[in-house]
Amino acid sequence: MYALVTGADHGVGLALAGQLAERGYFVTACRFDEKETAIDELAAAHPGQMQVLNLNIGDDESVRLMAQTVTASTPCLDLLINNAGILGDMTRTVGDDLDFDEMLGVINVNALGTLRVTNALASHVCRSTQKMIVNISSEAGSIQDCWREGWFGYCLSKSANNMQGALVQNALKKQGVLVLQIHPGHVATYMRGHLDTTASVTPEESAAGILRTALDTPHELSCPPAYLDFQGNVLRY
Repeated sequence: MYALVTGADHGVGLALAGQLAERGYFVTACRFDEKETAIDELAAAHPGQMQVLNLNIGDDESVRLMAQTVTASTPCLDLLINNAGILGDMTRTVGDDLDFDEMLGVINVNALGTLRVTNALASHVCRSTQKMIVNISSEAGSIQDCWREGWFGYCLSKSANNMQGALVQNALKKQGVLVLQIHPGHVATYMRGHLDTTASVTPEESAAGILRTALDTPHELSCPPAYLDFQGNVLRY
């Protein structure tokens, strides 16, 4: 079995890569920052089960080179997990000095970046029998349950992430590809530049829940895709 995880530098992505290896997958672990070495240590602990690639999902050429390597080194891709993402400004609201270029950067990574990776690897996913794409979304992408007054870049990007997941599902359903949109929970990671000590979920707990929800629970191929949290609870678009 073959899996690919983006954003495997640390946090949930790193935990997903490790737990997939423990499940017997050969894992392509893609990191953004080549100075991050935790994934190298993880790969060393699973000899022959992991390849580590550098990947900036916000850059067309970086994604193209990654896909070229993956398609040459693996016969198919059974599971694609689009995990990489960034937060952006969380404080400014309507009437403040909003940084629209910063918002575009967040959308470029969280929504278009996910689509870049999926588009580059879709044919490789279709070569497998499992044919699953998991997009790490967020409850922040829900319009029906929106309660925030700001955090524009992130919320907009995750709503767009949900939409691209729906479009991808529509396009690939005839090939039997299953797309899932999964909220990882409020996880204690360093996405804010420091450890989020207000979080109630560890990366390992989140990763375990994501994999149980995706791999150990039966799913029907639905349009739009199932929108779930890491514990398998249904969220509203």
